[in-house]
Amino acid sequence: MNSLISSAKRYLPLVRNFARRELKARYKRSVLGWTWSLLSPLSTIVVYSLVFSVFFRASPPAAANGDQNFALFLFTGLVVWLFFSGMITGSMGWLASIGDLRRKVYFPPETAIFGSAAALGVQTAIESAVLVAIMIFVGNVGLPVLIFPIVLVLSGMFGLGIGFFVAVANTHYRDVQYLVGIILNALFFLVPIVYPIDIIPERYLGIPIRSLVEANPVNQFVSAARESVYLVEWPSLQRWAAITAYATIVFVLGWRFFTSRSMELSEDM
Repeated sequence: MNSLISSAKRYLPLVRNFARRELKARYKRSVLGWTWSLLSPLSTIVVYSLVFSVFFRASPPAAANGDQNFALFLFTGLVVWLFFSGMITGSMGWLASIGDLRRKVYFPPETAIFGSAAALGVQTAIESAVLVAIMIFVGNVGLPVLIFPIVLVLSGMFGLGIGFFVAVANTHYRDVQYLVGIILNALFFLVPIVYPIDIIPERYLGIPIRSLVEANPVNQFVSAARESVYLVEWPSLQRWAAITAYATIVFVLGWRFFTSRSMELSEDM
């Protein structure tokens, strides 16, 4: 672990350069520019709010101010999901984008992934700031919102750890990116993001399906975010222990696996 940290410090300027490169390239030659980073999730919120709250009449739990606001309930979970899934899918694309460059100049390939991950973090910070601003406007805010950035960082670490694994696999088999896309699409609906967990039956065909959904690692991050921002509650120590363990263990294992395969990557990129 110490070797990984020392390597990260040494190449920090390169990570910053990759981050700036990604930020400049994103929405380049676009009229609306960074506005798209908000329009995309907002359009998703409008569609899913219409489908689930109007058509299926799903009722979210009451927020701290007593209102049942499905859009804000969805927005809170969506910010976490987009950051988590973006780290996974982005890792494959970020690594593939530096293939020609790395054949000319040596540098640790993880620096490109960290730099692009930082750029994604900037986008997530913008979305989160909008979410918190809306919560303040509607009077649904309290001290627990201060831990929301920590929850986001941990969810990003968890996604990036998985991203390290799939990025290596994708350099050998390009089918991986398509398989990951299918899995993430399925996982999105298996985690209570666009619907409250109360609509899931306790048991189905003898299987404790709600307990399984609640135990889903991604749900732990989504729930922690909603507790701190939407419900304005402090997540339990058990929840904190779970998300911290998931994020730390998966991130360290993924990074170690990636660095151990870094020399092989040059041949396949």
